[in-house]
Amino acid sequence: MNDNLDDIRQQMRGQKGEHITLRMRCGRRGGTTQDGIIDGLYPEVFTVMVREHGYRRRYCFSYSEVLTHHVEIAPCPESLLSLHPET
Repeated sequence: MNDNLDDIRQQMRGQKGEHITLRMRCGRRGGTTQDGIIDGLYPEVFTVMVREHGYRRRYCFSYSEVLTHHVEIAPCPESLLSLHPET
């Protein structure tokens, strides 16, 4: 991603509604990786909808978490889209 909050917001606007791979860091224990859709964009935060254990769950992150690399977002590979079309 970029090194400016405004650039990150602008890039997220272009990805709204698209399938992404979300990596969340959780301290020393590493982190988790999930596939989801950028659901909502707000002035200070954005939401990502993921499917966990058959349920839909919405995560909320601030743009500064992307800036500090606590949250990483990448386009979802097309091979994974066919595995989870309902996400």
